[in-house]
Amino acid sequence: MSGEESSDPSVKIDPRWRWHYRALMRLNGRLIGDRDAHRREVSESLAEAHKDPSDTAADRSERDILFAELGMEENSIAEVEAALQRIRNGTYGICEATGKPISLDRLRAIPWTRFCREAAPRTPPRRA
Repeated sequence: MSGEESSDPSVKIDPRWRWHYRALMRLNGRLIGDRDAHRREVSESLAEAHKDPSDTAADRSERDILFAELGMEENSIAEVEAALQRIRNGTYGICEATGKPISLDRLRAIPWTRFCREAAPRTPPRRA
């Protein structure tokens, strides 16, 4: 087991899921970086209080958009981290709704998915 697969050497990654684990780790890093950048933007925006009402309205609108993006990023990070945990605990690739295996094609396309194609339309969409 290489150190790039998991920061904990006691965690064994099933060889079937190594590609997925690495892809999810890269995605998680990118999502966390984006989230942190948006948090900085929000903090800077809040620190810059403008006196001009038109500037204040524009800033408020921009902050609202950033807060919405932060919420979506947090959801995406949670989905990716949950998928990484499923890989670590051996439940990755099993549909949470049906208990059936999720197709490899679906897992390649959406590595964080929790549902097989048949069950996905019955479940609320999640962004990642």
